[in-house]
Amino acid sequence: MIGNGNFAINEASHLENIANSIKILTNGLEIDNEKYSVDKRKIKKIYGKEKIQFIEFEDGDKLYVDGIFIAQGTAGGSDFASKLGIITKKDNIIVNENMQTNVKGIFACGNITGGLLQVSKAVYEGAVAGLKAVDYIKKIV
Repeated sequence: MIGNGNFAINEASHLENIANSIKILTNGLEIDNEKYSVDKRKIKKIYGKEKIQFIEFEDGDKLYVDGIFIAQGTAGGSDFASKLGIITKKDNIIVNENMQTNVKGIFACGNITGGLLQVSKAVYEGAVAGLKAVDYIKKIV
């Protein structure tokens, strides 16, 4: 895992069931973590032809790996939405007038839907999304 912060730690937890071992490479940044092995050295280059073979650090050491996962920064709402198959445009989730996305049962509201980025918009859209989600749940239960 190449990353740092809570995002990297959270993403690493999702890999536990499929990876034999997990090491977080922070590329020189600090990380508050007690669960995973951490290497803070700076990365010089990643090598591989058909697949990742190893990572070379600035000190010349090499770490042989079967794969890498990058979790830099933080996961935004549009990243999460894309993983669910929700249509986005320029990091905004596309919704209809009822705050519904293209995925049945998934609603979105506020800044993630774009437009006027104000608290009043988020409150209004949150109320619409909440009421429509309740209607949706009542229909399927």
